[in-house]
Amino acid sequence: MKILVTGATGFIGSHLVPFLQTRHEVATLNARTVTATSTEWHAQVDRCDVLVHLAGRAHVSSKSSDSEIYKSINTDLTEILAQRLALNSKHLIFISTAVIYGQQSLTNHPFKTSDTLDFDSPYAASKVAAEKAIQQISQQSQMSYTIIRPPLVYGPGVKANFLSMIKWVKTGLPLPLGGAQNLRSLVGVRNLADLIDKCATSEAAKNQIFNASDDHDVSTSDLLKMIADSLDKPARLIKMPLGALKFGSQVIGKPRAYDGLCGSFQLDISQTKQNLNWTAPFSLQDEISATVDWFQSSNK
Repeated sequence: MKILVTGATGFIGSHLVPFLQTRHEVATLNARTVTATSTEWHAQVDRCDVLVHLAGRAHVSSKSSDSEIYKSINTDLTEILAQRLALNSKHLIFISTAVIYGQQSLTNHPFKTSDTLDFDSPYAASKVAAEKAIQQISQQSQMSYTIIRPPLVYGPGVKANFLSMIKWVKTGLPLPLGGAQNLRSLVGVRNLADLIDKCATSEAAKNQIFNASDDHDVSTSDLLKMIADSLDKPARLIKMPLGALKFGSQVIGKPRAYDGLCGSFQLDISQTKQNLNWTAPFSLQDEISATVDWFQSSNK
């Protein structure tokens, strides 16, 4: 199978491309060359069987001034690619985001793909618009699609919040998160790569939307303990009232920090497993260990 990947140099792409290369004929497309008025990228898209679209503006921002940037990169670019794919009845795999469900789920009430979306940032809005554009183009053509909505993706090379957690634990400083009994879905980058491959090769994936996760939801306190174990360090977790933590996050002007650390965010992947006959090949512990091993070897 001929698979074309955008965003190949990004975090997910850097893992996905070598994984797919062991199974398929893989090429990469520089998304910066893709515009509605240029044509040099057309031949690459026309030659592929499946396009995996990873490229996009990933940083989550709530600033309204960023709306046009997100729209241009996350929505318009996706629509341009889909329109080209539609000319030759190709398959598009679009990596969306679970953030479009909202900031938190009720504990033990994971989000399903059929749930009403509740997004409140330009980033999430741009992904929703991209999904709608894909579905509309598919309805008007023979192009098929698969939309994947992952939660936080982690693994070797991860940045942002997950990397910060590892660094926090490594310092050995006490962390006031011992009382966090939330549940959050995560997905290791190797599991996500395996799911993408499954969606590229399975007829059951066509014109479907899937949630992704490691299929093992975990509280922040347990996650920190697992990271500490992999670092061979004690987990110094202090139980503080959650109300105090929430108030503190508001005082410092970062209320979403509390939501991310103490709120629940669960995804229901039963449809993903059943429709695709898929199970995550790596456990949560496998992926945390691999991430910590990378962290230690890279001297972060």
